[in-house]
Amino acid sequence: MQLWLEWWRLVEQLKPACTRLRTFLWLTVCLAGLTIRGDLFGVTSIIRAMGLKGYYYDRLLDFFHTPAVDLEKLTQLWKSMILKRASLLLRANGRLLLVGDGLKIPKEGKNMPAVKKLYQASESNTKPSYIFGHSCQVVAILVGTLSSVFAIPLVSRIHEGIVFSNRDTRTLLDKMIELLASLQIQEPFYFIADAYYACKTMIQG
Repeated sequence: MQLWLEWWRLVEQLKPACTRLRTFLWLTVCLAGLTIRGDLFGVTSIIRAMGLKGYYYDRLLDFFHTPAVDLEKLTQLWKSMILKRASLLLRANGRLLLVGDGLKIPKEGKNMPAVKKLYQASESNTKPSYIFGHSCQVVAILVGTLSSVFAIPLVSRIHEGIVFSNRDTRTLLDKMIELLASLQIQEPFYFIADAYYACKTMIQG
């Protein structure tokens, strides 16, 4: 019970990102379901973990599309919560350690939002050159001790999906830089990533 009280104390700090109490309560249900779920089947996992009736499935889907949650504000609140725990944050030369990476997730369904044909730049010949799916990127911060290190995600976004303008020429590298900038971290940090991000665009960004 003590663990859940601490969990609630943290989640309650996210309330300002929701315009209504009902929206915040649905957010709480989703976070609780993600915390205790035993499988990775999306909304179905939340329904199963929380013991909800089947007709709440559509309501949860509606929640994930609601404009009543300010995603940017939610991100800033979450970032602030993590940065306040200075004793847990790993540092090198006095700087925070941020890590980032991208992932292309294949999707089988037809007419799914933000799904497009994606090129996989990999040295592995076991991967197909092209897949249909989502292209995601995430930035996390390293916490723990030198013997036990964890990466806590700060921000994640789906890229390359829904196109609002054919004049958008940004690459995944540009979008990773924008992800870092959106966090608005005011103190110095090192950004750690794999060889894909070792290029002029990232260095200048």
